[in-house]
Amino acid sequence: QREAIRRGLNILQYEVPGGDTFMHEGFKRANEQIYHETYGGVRTASVIIALTDGELQDVQFYYAEQEANRARSLGAIVYCVGVKDFNETQLSTIADSIDHVFPVTGGFYALRGTIDSIIKKSCIEILAAEPSSVCAGESFQVVVRGNGFYHARNIDQVLCSFKLNDSLTISEKPTFVHDTYLLCPAPVIEDAGQVVFLQVSMNNGLTFISSSVSITSTQC
Repeated sequence: QREAIRRGLNILQYEVPGGDTFMHEGFKRANEQIYHETYGGVRTASVIIALTDGELQDVQFYYAEQEANRARSLGAIVYCVGVKDFNETQLSTIADSIDHVFPVTGGFYALRGTIDSIIKKSCIEILAAEPSSVCAGESFQVVVRGNGFYHARNIDQVLCSFKLNDSLTISEKPTFVHDTYLLCPAPVIEDAGQVVFLQVSMNNGLTFISSSVSITSTQC
């Protein structure tokens, strides 16, 4: 799949853009991929970054908004990048919020200097858990360290998820949300030697950001 993306990008660099802005067509293709993955049993978090250098006509704006809303219903986070001649009001409606819009008023040459901030703001990751070892049979809270937890459309929809085994996952609402950490109540781990993997949902459990970060129970 990575190779297919590379081939597509190589073809794209020789294309000469022109005509109207059909942002909704790009959303439609992205939604098809997300739908295929989600309903194939993989509830992985998705991010869409839509870039445009022009204002959308009324009918194009309507369809773009519809497809962006469909993307959100599938669990995607939607960002918009506007370069030069764009309508910021349109983009803030299509994106999750005004905070999910990146205006680049200096044109395409200025876009290169914006890429790092786009990556930083759109990246959500789980880096560590504290504690990483707990006593079996005892209740505890966990601090989930990471980045981008403020990037949810609504932070009230952020959930900590504890994968106890392949068939049992328990989700808990964090008692505190910060951009770089979450404070979450955790389920009691009954058996010593059990390894529980952490996930985070930004959309109330619709999709999850997985990780290799885990908590291990021990006999105390």
